[in-house]
Amino acid sequence: MSVAEKRTQVYFPVKLYRKMEKKAKNESKSVASVVREAVESYLKEQESIDWDNDPFFKLAGIAESGRGDLSENHDKYLYGKSRKK
Repeated sequence: MSVAEKRTQVYFPVKLYRKMEKKAKNESKSVASVVREAVESYLKEQESIDWDNDPFFKLAGIAESGRGDLSENHDKYLYGKSRKK
């Protein structure tokens, strides 16, 4: 481990860990290397998402329900029952 690395401990479900071990063995790598590569890939993918221009978020505010209590009683309106308190 170099000075530029930080040691951590992570717990994985057994099935997932076995998949990581298999991948590491097939690629002649350590499990730690497989995990680092996966995390780097995930973070890079997340950074590339343009959340400001995501069409889903542009839907917010384009319609009105006419109900002033929608945020409090959404279960009632969606499922026909009130939220348990």
